[in-house]
Amino acid sequence: MLLAPAVKAQPFSPFRNGFASVGVGATYYSGVAGLGADVALGKWILSTTALRGVFDVNLSSANGTEMHPYYYGHFDLMVDIYSALRGRNPSDYFRSYLILGGGAVHSSFNDNDFCAVAGIGGDFRISDDWRLFTELSMTVHPSDFDNKMKSSAVFSLKAGVLYDIADNPTRSRSRFETKSFPDDWFFNVALGVCSVNHREIADFNDRISHLTPVFEFGIGKRLTTLWQIRLCASGLYAKANDDFFSFYNLRGDIMIDPVAYFSRDNFNPLFSVVPYLGAGVVARLDSQSDFLVAPALGMQLLWRADKRNHLYLDGHYVVTPPRFVKSEVVQPVGSVGLFTLMVGYAHIFSRITLD
Repeated sequence: MLLAPAVKAQPFSPFRNGFASVGVGATYYSGVAGLGADVALGKWILSTTALRGVFDVNLSSANGTEMHPYYYGHFDLMVDIYSALRGRNPSDYFRSYLILGGGAVHSSFNDNDFCAVAGIGGDFRISDDWRLFTELSMTVHPSDFDNKMKSSAVFSLKAGVLYDIADNPTRSRSRFETKSFPDDWFFNVALGVCSVNHREIADFNDRISHLTPVFEFGIGKRLTTLWQIRLCASGLYAKANDDFFSFYNLRGDIMIDPVAYFSRDNFNPLFSVVPYLGAGVVARLDSQSDFLVAPALGMQLLWRADKRNHLYLDGHYVVTPPRFVKSEVVQPVGSVGLFTLMVGYAHIFSRITLD
């Protein structure tokens, strides 16, 4: 009699089918736009169902000027609609899911209460481990939670990155993907100049006279030959006519390197053009509570001295609300921007696998 071969059971691991994510975006609370950021840890307990815990911080204004933090902690149930309708395939590029959860909220005015969360999200797989996601959600708390606000609902639109632990921990990865989480990390430092952009400073000579020094420090990771992510801090001085002030900008960037991607057999070409899109906050040091939402768009011209050491020229534009400039002379209409031009150095400090 023929016996079926024994199948070795996989040992239980609390991390298998788990995930971690970081997201940033915009919020809308009681008629006022703000900024939100969250971190989450979760696990797919069924092929189409996951549980996660989320810590969320929203910055919103009670009086239209000063920003105040609201802290949320909640547990969510996530149902993968796409997989539920057509069957789950771990190699699918897209996932879409419903979100339903509950938890607690705390405000800077020492108010505490319960909250409920509902939303919808989706993500796109860029490697075996990494996904880019976006979520639209509504968080509701009792109407008397914060008497400084007129509404009990917070609407959020966020985007970020998700690190996904796949079904098979022994799978082989494509040669175009980083091998593990500790690999292919880099830091960068840069110095340059910035200029405030608005309608009152339109002449070229005026822009030259408004140049001020600026610096930047960042840390990031190459996810694939095409995709990179980075967190950076920049700032120093800015000038708008009679308004000379110190500022800082904190943001996250999603970067792409199409030259390295299309080189195929050369993951580290001598030159690369790296466009990126970012989002974060900008604030003046003379009003530290006033955090302003600030999206950014930029591009790097990169020269690789060797596999670990890179030099680059960086130009980017940060969009800020008009009240970033507080001059009695300048009355900007619409958005105000910071144009920055920098020369920088980047170094890959961990093991290089994309070579």
